[in-house]
Amino acid sequence: MLTTPSIAEVIDGIQISLARDIMPEVKSANAQTCVVMIQALLQTIAQRVPVEQQMMAAELNEMTAALRDVAGLIGSSSGSAAESIRDRAKTLGGRPDVPPVPSFDEVNTTHRELSQAIVDSLADIDVLLRAGQSDVEPALARLRQHIAPRTLQEFGVYTI
Repeated sequence: MLTTPSIAEVIDGIQISLARDIMPEVKSANAQTCVVMIQALLQTIAQRVPVEQQMMAAELNEMTAALRDVAGLIGSSSGSAAESIRDRAKTLGGRPDVPPVPSFDEVNTTHRELSQAIVDSLADIDVLLRAGQSDVEPALARLRQHIAPRTLQEFGVYTI
């Protein structure tokens, strides 16, 4: 299956390895404390990742609104600082709101469903080709067109 492990799954694997493989070999109390702290940091990352993009999008919209509000609240104040505030409100505060970002779980679930559909389609095309239906070769080429760059991208990201 063309699955990509989620960040939470990768982090979970690292935490399991730390607990099973590393911790039993660590003899120093200080080093054991460091391993536990690393596990805690990894847990923080695992909890933050699924909501990071949604939080940032909401914050972007809040920041642009705050810049516009501040410009209005300084009233008729004068001087270069007041003009700087007004300029920022016009430029940065004038940006349109960022649309909501779908939840990580939603994107991850959809990605897995579509990946499985690609795998299933490959299997079906294989059945058709083995049955002598060569007219499906363009469909196989199209799936390969999707899979090749995706595989290269994933190797580039996940291979160290």
